[in-house]
Amino acid sequence: MLLSGCTGGDPGPPPPSATTTPSTAPTPLEGLTGVQTTGGIGVTALLPTTGPTLFDADRGPAATPPGYPGLGLAVLRVGTHAVFTAYSRDPENEEPAEILAYTGPSSPPRSLGRGWSVAPAADGESVWLIRQDAPDSCRLQHVSLAGAELGRGQSASCHTSVRAEIRQGLLITINAGAAESTDALIDPETGRTVRQHPRILGATDDWLLLDGFTDLSLLDLRDGSRKPLTRPVTGGPPAVVPSRDGGIFAVDFFNPSYRGPQQTRDIWLLRPDTQTWEHAPGMPFITEHLKSAGGFDWSDVGDLVLADGVLAGWHPGEPAWRLGKAAVPTGQWNGIAVLP
Repeated sequence: MLLSGCTGGDPGPPPPSATTTPSTAPTPLEGLTGVQTTGGIGVTALLPTTGPTLFDADRGPAATPPGYPGLGLAVLRVGTHAVFTAYSRDPENEEPAEILAYTGPSSPPRSLGRGWSVAPAADGESVWLIRQDAPDSCRLQHVSLAGAELGRGQSASCHTSVRAEIRQGLLITINAGAAESTDALIDPETGRTVRQHPRILGATDDWLLLDGFTDLSLLDLRDGSRKPLTRPVTGGPPAVVPSRDGGIFAVDFFNPSYRGPQQTRDIWLLRPDTQTWEHAPGMPFITEHLKSAGGFDWSDVGDLVLADGVLAGWHPGEPAWRLGKAAVPTGQWNGIAVLP
């Protein structure tokens, strides 16, 4: 079955090269630190609370858009738009989730149908879905934010997870959730494998960030070369969010079990063109929001926006985070989409 497995396409081992020397991990701070500016930070984000919240960093909740089901929600930014996944919190529920396009602070969402996973398309105006057509049959389908299916789609494994489309293809995880899962960049129109690797952490138009056994590497999609990287800190697979222009990877080397029940967040910026790391200010810090009431995204002006108690903005190179004045809602939500 198409997209049920991929082979080949991965370049050989990277050549030896000088890389950043890892630093000694400092003692984590207690909570996110920063400064409050007179005019506020001017950030608005959608939070996937039960009944989503349009949240102003300085004034608090600005709206609760109507018409969303009382289910668990996940939010995904698609260009300057947003899409929600409404899923059942019942672990025994085996139905695909409903995919909903955000239409504004005072209007109900637009249904894009049901799917096992959803990913932003490269045009910022559509998404890719894994739809279920029969008990054992799924397809990869391109869908506009207006709800129209674009093309006929093609057969895919129901265990494929779509993640993001870049200029060179669609990033997917094969056998998602299984121990033998692998990642691949495919041509979504044909299913052809462009690149494959056990774990691809993030993708931009020019680069793939690859996770190895001990270190990371960058695959230059323009010429196929590999650039080895040394992790700036030790730890498991990080969370990665590319900037909107693709020039920076925001990489969170989080630790969900720092000294027992505590958790730590440790955000670094990776510039793939130069293979250099920049440590975000105030890192690492102890947090309660790795799995609930947290998340990070990029704004349209190139600020990294972090939800952790408040919304905070940081432009690379600035000495400190700019802290919003309003506390974000608590609860079992996670992830943010910064608008526009």
